[in-house]
Amino acid sequence: ASAARDPALVLRVAATAARTGMPVAAGTLHRLADTAPELRTAWPHSARTELLSLLGTGRPLVDVVEALDRTGLWGRLLPEWGAVRDLPPRDRAHVWTVDRHLVEACAQAARLTTRVARPDLLLVGALLHDIGKGRGGDHSEVGESLAVQVGQRLGFPDADVAVLGRMVRHHLLLPHTATRRDLEDPATVTRVVETLDGDVLLLELLEALAEADALATGPGVWSPWKRTLIHDLANRCRALLAGKSLPGPTPPTAAATELAGAVEADGRPQVLLDPGDPAGAVVAVPDRHGSLAAAAGVLALHSLEVHAAELATLGGVAVFTFTVSPRFGGLPDPALLRSDLGRVLDGTLRLPEALARKERDYAPRGPAVEPPAPPRVLWFDDEATGAVVLELRATDRIGLLHRVATALEDCGADVRWARASTLGASVVDAFGLGGAGGEGALGRAERQRIEMAVLAAAAG
Repeated sequence: ASAARDPALVLRVAATAARTGMPVAAGTLHRLADTAPELRTAWPHSARTELLSLLGTGRPLVDVVEALDRTGLWGRLLPEWGAVRDLPPRDRAHVWTVDRHLVEACAQAARLTTRVARPDLLLVGALLHDIGKGRGGDHSEVGESLAVQVGQRLGFPDADVAVLGRMVRHHLLLPHTATRRDLEDPATVTRVVETLDGDVLLLELLEALAEADALATGPGVWSPWKRTLIHDLANRCRALLAGKSLPGPTPPTAAATELAGAVEADGRPQVLLDPGDPAGAVVAVPDRHGSLAAAAGVLALHSLEVHAAELATLGGVAVFTFTVSPRFGGLPDPALLRSDLGRVLDGTLRLPEALARKERDYAPRGPAVEPPAPPRVLWFDDEATGAVVLELRATDRIGLLHRVATALEDCGADVRWARASTLGASVVDAFGLGGAGGEGALGRAERQRIEMAVLAAAAG
């Protein structure tokens, strides 16, 4: 009877259980399930307050929501939950089903509420960011309309409802941009700011949501490298919104200049590893055809996964600054990298064969798995200054960047920068390509030729 009179009772019981760390008795749950009303119209303020209290408890939230869901109470509070309940993830990077991932993301967001001006929107946005999955179509677009629907039912003001919808719509904007585009290019920052309509609050919420989402996905998804990139992108966006000038291209470091000088002096490749957070690898080699592919291949041969590559030419020396992380163990000895790179350049070490052997050695054992999905190439204009962006979406393989770089260099493509983003068994490799004469445009025939070569390299 009391439940029927007080629609917030279920949430009050749940929030109290989460705060105290005590489970809700099975009898209490079943009695609430029998008597509690459905909150399908605008919730009273007390119900929304209890929901936010529950969502803000962090880790204890997970067990409480699971208990509510077993008895149908959670679905009664959020009817939209049915499509994601027990929905398996689409990639192996996700360790949870979609519904559990959403609750885990909300628990992670509870740790970040002091960083944002609207912790209530962060918590609800984290809970709903993937609510559009399992319904067909782009889950971000589908989820936006569902988030608006939920926000209205929870009784948020119209302005807050709009922010919730846009949080869900753009929850991948910062991580995708940070890991797939050149952050030093003003066009990158401008595009993000324009996509968000210059909304500083939305930018702040998306930055925190990106961290909560990654932490709730699986081990290693939220890496120091990704954290650095997303914070850098958000700070650049804030600078642009504040009317400040964006920093220009980063000049060559003293270490890169020194390595280039050593290569010019004796013609031998040089490698410097910085075991920072994230790790950096500076490779300097004589500027000639195939130098990027050689450098990327040697890093892969020594079990270094490349996340980003910056390309520069100092005199007659190509200098590549890679952001890397070891696939296994720690960083290799730079002397071994220099030795193998020298052997590749003089032809005594054949990288394709060496990488193929390594791939066979580390191939998964056991029952046969489904064949990988065919690779795809996407082109993006107007997302880089003086360049077009080629994105390759493919199954991850040891030495994939080497193979693709070889294809691009064999096509005569002007590679300005590269980014590699790995999620489970899939990768998105993005390349900024200049056109003839250093211009950004690439003709249709040239794009087709490059695309065919890149797809063949990724498939082979």
